[in-house]
Amino acid sequence: MPDSLEDTSTISLRICLEGHANALALNKDNTQIAVAGRSLLKVYSISNHGFTESCNMRGGKNQNLSYSSNDVAWSTLDSNLLATAATNGVVSVWDLSKFGRQKQLLVYNEHERTAHTVTFHSSEPNILISGSQDGTIKCFDIRSDKSVNTYFSNSESVRDVKFSPHTQNIFSAVSENGTVQLWDMRKWDKCMVQFTAHYGPVYTCDWHPTRNWLATGSRDKQIKVWNMDGRPGLEHTIHTIAVVGRVKWRPERTYHIASCALVVDYSVHVWDIRRPYIPFASFNEHTNVTTGIAWQGSDSHCLLSTSKDSTIYKHAFKDATRPALKANAQGASQGRFGDISFANKIKEYAPKASGASNTKTTSFISRRKANVAGSIQFHLDHSKMYKFMLNDTISGYPLSESESRPTQEHESFIGCARELIISGRNLSELCEHNAEVAKKYGKHNATTLWNFIKLFYGSNHFEPPFEHRSSFSNQKNPMNSRRATQVASDRPQQRNDLGQDLNGNTPETAHETAVANVDDDALGDSGVEHPPTSSVILSETQIISEITFDNFELLRNGFIYVGPTESAKALAFPALHHDVQAARPQLDLKASDHEKSPPPHVPTVLKVSHVPPIPMWEPHKFVTDALMLMNDVGDVQTALTVLISLGEARKLLPIEDTLVEHWFHTYVDQLHRYELWNEACEVINRSWLRSVQQLNQHSTAMHTNCGECGRPMGGKVGWYCDKCKSMQSAKCCVCGLIVRGVYAWCQGCSHGGHIEHLQKYFAKHSKCPKCGHLCAYS
Repeated sequence: MPDSLEDTSTISLRICLEGHANALALNKDNTQIAVAGRSLLKVYSISNHGFTESCNMRGGKNQNLSYSSNDVAWSTLDSNLLATAATNGVVSVWDLSKFGRQKQLLVYNEHERTAHTVTFHSSEPNILISGSQDGTIKCFDIRSDKSVNTYFSNSESVRDVKFSPHTQNIFSAVSENGTVQLWDMRKWDKCMVQFTAHYGPVYTCDWHPTRNWLATGSRDKQIKVWNMDGRPGLEHTIHTIAVVGRVKWRPERTYHIASCALVVDYSVHVWDIRRPYIPFASFNEHTNVTTGIAWQGSDSHCLLSTSKDSTIYKHAFKDATRPALKANAQGASQGRFGDISFANKIKEYAPKASGASNTKTTSFISRRKANVAGSIQFHLDHSKMYKFMLNDTISGYPLSESESRPTQEHESFIGCARELIISGRNLSELCEHNAEVAKKYGKHNATTLWNFIKLFYGSNHFEPPFEHRSSFSNQKNPMNSRRATQVASDRPQQRNDLGQDLNGNTPETAHETAVANVDDDALGDSGVEHPPTSSVILSETQIISEITFDNFELLRNGFIYVGPTESAKALAFPALHHDVQAARPQLDLKASDHEKSPPPHVPTVLKVSHVPPIPMWEPHKFVTDALMLMNDVGDVQTALTVLISLGEARKLLPIEDTLVEHWFHTYVDQLHRYELWNEACEVINRSWLRSVQQLNQHSTAMHTNCGECGRPMGGKVGWYCDKCKSMQSAKCCVCGLIVRGVYAWCQGCSHGGHIEHLQKYFAKHSKCPKCGHLCAYS
């Protein structure tokens, strides 16, 4: 039935002023709702027009913390029985048929810390279970004043428990260590199944009403759907924007699930698990964090919710917003390799009828939209994706037929991690090899950076010992390393006494050169062509090594001009100087400032006593910016491997140690996720930061549980258990002797022994030789 046909409307009620609600629950007839929270425990009757308070169980003066609840549950078989889990660890059972203080029928004060959750058995009216911060699960029978069973989860805290609607006596428990456990109520010593579902704490879970699916919500902002038939398998993953606090499957909708956040997000979202990135519908009425959600029985068009804003809402599905309608169905994006992705909206047309037609129709008339309900087809694609690849000739990085770019990003990361070399060779060879590896895996920006590092840091200028040049005042004068280009005397006749001219020619050769260039000599009156006044002619090597970006304007026809001031040029070329000055606006100068005539004996070549040094360009700031850019685009791998390969030259780069430490931790974590243990160990060993060097020592600690009592072994003496006061875990479960070599154990039952004995035993058996646990030995 389409959602828009429902006639109900959204209603709300402010339930209290002094506290806020933490949870809600419906009775078996879905006519009443119980709301529990801080200084709050009330029951309301539900109608089409609103909520009516029918019972307030905090009406007395003598109240304690057992009235401040984290969770509330209503019996599925008896509408008069309620159960609450309090912040002080108390689990209370309430009987609505009684009066006054007698409503609190039972009080179980067995949890050592806060009780997070409580729920009733689906077919046994007297059985309920609770989960606590102390890591235990308690099973209560309301016919007894004590718990009948205690289940140890071996975790710090149990956040939610739910009975399976498909298998009797089976319940699920989720913990803050990210694990999910399946328990059989009749077997309190060991859980049936345990697996890690999330990287962060798991706060909620819910069983699918018709399929054997279990949904979990975590602090990692994900909702995961697990298929519990046989070995647990991940079916779907929903990515939300905030920490997931509650999840509830929508009745009569196989793929719909509702969720609310623990922080930040105040809305209640309904997701289609087949389209996990955008909600199917959203309810945005609450003004604070939503703490509890529930569907009104089998009605899939009515959702009840409560919040820290002290209100309770009955949402009509027809009033929900549809975020997908506001999403843009088309767009474009440019990739790092020069490729362009484009998506456009799909137009749905009815298929043409088969067979030839004599009637001539246009393509416009034949295209008609198919009348398809939007809610039914929500999970289908509404956009079509195109990808345009950049031509190799344009990109400048042609790929051979044998070298194809990886289609997946992780393939490039793994390949580079395995083939990049960070030590064992000189810097030039490292850069050359790593540039080829980066080019092989399509990381062309990294290829350019490696070639740049080789060009500048692989040369003699940056070989050890490295000295960081903070200023250029202590550099040598470049004139000292250049060949002499000036004359020691002002008189031109003394130049021939040197035996050769400025260009290194003998007097005879110089004379021939003067005769050949006599027609080109426009300024000089002698037969010899002189270099420009106070110019320095540099070789190609000197230009490359001494040029900076600040003196590009000094380049003139391939030479670096470091000549004298304007006054000196005026003396050297008086006629040309006056012609240029005549074209410029003149200032009113005093008569005494004007020279009547140039001084006598003006030399054609001036001596320059001191030429300012040309600073050498240092690429350190440029390399630092390049590494920062690699980090910004997510390529920490290239940034860190370049820094490690530089060796002692890294001290020239102005990069803070805190940032480098963050790069190390990020790259090592990525290597561990892909199980590249050897590569991660090499990176750690090449680190110069003490906090990173200690990672190898930190990662060698493995925490285990006692094979007898199942409690974590946190003692300082080997395999000694502080609780059961025994060393049985140190013995081999096959031969019974203490293991003094390599020890192997099962993480499920914590039993182990000599690895040789276990190999022989599990070659013929599949269960633990001590407890019968189905161990997964490989």
